[in-house]
Amino acid sequence: MNIAYISVPYWYGQGKRGTDLGPKAVEEAGLFETFERYGESIERFGEAAVLPERAVWEEDTSLKRLEGVLHTTNDLHHLVRDAVDQGKFPLLVGGDHSMAIGTIAGLKQATPRLGVIWFDAHADLNTPDSSPSGNIHGMPLAVAIGEGEERLVSVGGAGAKLLPEQIVYIGLRDVDPGEQQLIEERGIRVYGMNDIRERGMEAIMEEAVRYLEEVADHFYLSFDLDGLDPSIVQGIGTPVADGISLEDAQVVLKHCADHARFIAAEFVEVNPLLEEGNGTAIVTNGLIDNLLEYMQSHRLVK
Repeated sequence: MNIAYISVPYWYGQGKRGTDLGPKAVEEAGLFETFERYGESIERFGEAAVLPERAVWEEDTSLKRLEGVLHTTNDLHHLVRDAVDQGKFPLLVGGDHSMAIGTIAGLKQATPRLGVIWFDAHADLNTPDSSPSGNIHGMPLAVAIGEGEERLVSVGGAGAKLLPEQIVYIGLRDVDPGEQQLIEERGIRVYGMNDIRERGMEAIMEEAVRYLEEVADHFYLSFDLDGLDPSIVQGIGTPVADGISLEDAQVVLKHCADHARFIAAEFVEVNPLLEEGNGTAIVTNGLIDNLLEYMQSHRLVK
């Protein structure tokens, strides 16, 4: 393994302070000790730049804190691109989910056909016109397919970074009307909680990865902690009942890690201010440990 750890300590894409503390919380939960178990092939590659709060303002209520999001995602896309160009696997910890605008832009510069497994309770497919909140963490996939604010779409270069058919949702269960319309119009693949219950996560992930093989040269995992059931994680800003179990989340990680086309992973929306203790960060560190173990095992087998 050749892992580049990138932290993204910011909250400007959503309305609750605290996700800026997410990377530090995961580190305090034992992240660097986890890294040490996998040898010297993991390095702290960088930290995305974040504007001070005094420089961020809500100049448009349909695009809250736009300047802060643009600043961080532009910087992040360079970090991700440089990591991949150096033959490394970017492993990111955030930070709210709007950071994926930068992650996707950086990965797109390294691979012409990028796919994503989007582990999340939410579709994150709103535009400024459809968003009920104006929070940009609900928009990164709309931005990725070229919809919405042009300055966000242009992070890392003009135009869409993903085709709708290169997106696979896992665990989706809270979708706004405008998002549902886009999902249906664009034919985006969705595995909701009923699918997972009826078919099992093993079958879902086998099918999802096989599908991405047809539409993408490489894929990455974007893992929002609110995809898990709220009984497992309390330090999240937008919990949705009836979520994914920890065991099923580990199945997702294993199927990603087992594939040679898997090139990056991000873990987002850890908010230690929303819980007593550091439980969500501890869960996140455990999931990263699982992922690294699966990746190491895959490479040893190969």
